[in-house]
Amino acid sequence: MIIVVTPYENLTMKHIERLLCIAPRISGVILRTPMGQEMLAHWIVMLLDTGFPKSKVIVHTDITLAKRLGIRRLHFREGDTTAYRLKDQNPSYSVSMSVHCMASIIEARKHYLDFGIYGHIFSSASKPGQAPRTIEEQRQALSVQWPLIAIGGIDMATVSDVTSHFAGIACIRSAFETSKETFDVMVQQWQIIKRGRK
Repeated sequence: MIIVVTPYENLTMKHIERLLCIAPRISGVILRTPMGQEMLAHWIVMLLDTGFPKSKVIVHTDITLAKRLGIRRLHFREGDTTAYRLKDQNPSYSVSMSVHCMASIIEARKHYLDFGIYGHIFSSASKPGQAPRTIEEQRQALSVQWPLIAIGGIDMATVSDVTSHFAGIACIRSAFETSKETFDVMVQQWQIIKRGRK
């Protein structure tokens, strides 16, 4: 599974063009942005009008917006109980959550969320001064037997060091700030790792 997360900024045609380029390679895009609901709704409609699959759009937190546009995938911050209620009331929805500790992983699994995004795995510009997860922390998190997507500093240089026990990888900068060719090679490397089960 390859998940991309938008940079935390207003989304434009530039982001739409990149998403169209990488759409065949990704499983979904989490729309993490400071945009207000109306502006974001307009942008999503533009994205969908270009042919980007609605099934790959993941709305961050805003259930009203998702329902308004017929989007059935949502992502929530760690510990947001709204996610648990949403999944309970709409079992067919794909509901995911950022999880950064064992308690959060266990709780999200207990509420049947579909997967968690766990990190940061490597040093990351979005987490300055914060140490990445240790190998032991990763091992413990993965021992819960619930799909976890690795995030944080994953790029061409580091992807080969991500354990195949993760269900997938997530990225921001690698998806939006590198060439399409570089992104494609990174994805191919991850697929080789998953097939090899290192």
